Amino acid sequence: MDRPKLPSSISMPKDTDTAALYLFAVLFLASAVAALAAAGLSDRISSYDVFPLLSLPFAVLGIVSYLYRRRWISFIVIAVVCVLLYLLSPAWGYLSLFVLVCTRGIAVMSAILQKRLMGSLLLKTQRSTVRQKTRPSDRLAQFLFGIPGNVDTRIMSMDSAVRRRSLPWAEVLGTMRIALVPSLVMWTALFSLVVYHFNFSQAYVAVFTVGVYIVMAALPWIILRTLDVRVGSEGGGMRLYDGLLGTATRMTVPLVLMLVIVALALYSGYETFMYILASAVVTAVSVLVASAIYFEYEKDVVSTVQGARDEFVPVDREGPGPHRLDDGIPGTPRRKEDSCFDQKY
Repeated sequence: MDRPKLPSSISMPKDTDTAALYLFAVLFLASAVAALAAAGLSDRISSYDVFPLLSLPFAVLGIVSYLYRRRWISFIVIAVVCVLLYLLSPAWGYLSLFVLVCTRGIAVMSAILQKRLMGSLLLKTQRSTVRQKTRPSDRLAQFLFGIPGNVDTRIMSMDSAVRRRSLPWAEVLGTMRIALVPSLVMWTALFSLVVYHFNFSQAYVAVFTVGVYIVMAALPWIILRTLDVRVGSEGGGMRLYDGLLGTATRMTVPLVLMLVIVALALYSGYETFMYILASAVVTAVSVLVASAIYFEYEKDVVSTVQGARDEFVPVDREGPGPHRLDDGIPGTPRRKEDSCFDQKY
């Protein structure tokens, strides 16, 4: 019996998400081992020649997603474009593969990671100001989202009513700002590793491959803006996404200064600056395309994260009147004693 066609707004079921995670992990390990083996066993193959292998997990997930969702026409057109560009120039072929295929794999992985990890991350953030002794994970959450010490993270709110009429440019630009931080680290490495001694196409492909992982690291955070997650007070307070952008901005300043200093110390011509310009353009385009594809999965992601949130959201099941766990602070979340954060606190 043929499998019924799913509506385009429905993403892969959870068991398929698990299979996709295992597939990505296996492909990543296999591609990494193959790249190291190829570069180590042959003198004719450099590390830059094998870099495209590391994009294999995203490419395969992208292809599987096209086939699973029965996007036959899109897949055929993209395959033809990638082959033609590769015949014209291998570098252009890899670039089209990154932008048209790997970005779909990035969107799939972002949706899966959000559904698997975002609920736990929000819970850890909500607990970050509860314990008397601050843990490293608490400090990391407060640093990541720029949460001041006087903000009570126990009070957390989110809005799961997603209303999309067009591509949310503010969120896409925010994702680009987040991607800027690891990009600056990569660009500094370009000068430090003196990659301009290698073939142009090899170096460009290596930079584009790293850019795929940078986009993967930046895109999942967009869910914080989608859900409008806030801490500090009911119906208002501090938006976590704004805090994350603030942290990215503060990290950008010293990284830019470090890049300028390294560039001045190791300046060797315009080639490396062309790498930076090209990788910046590719990263921006990849974020744009991956974001557009990601919104196909957004409703399912929001539903899953909201469900995970409902499992630990504080509730008062004892009716009106003073709660025996009330600490006297107005607006403090309340819940049953056996489900309280940490009994010893």
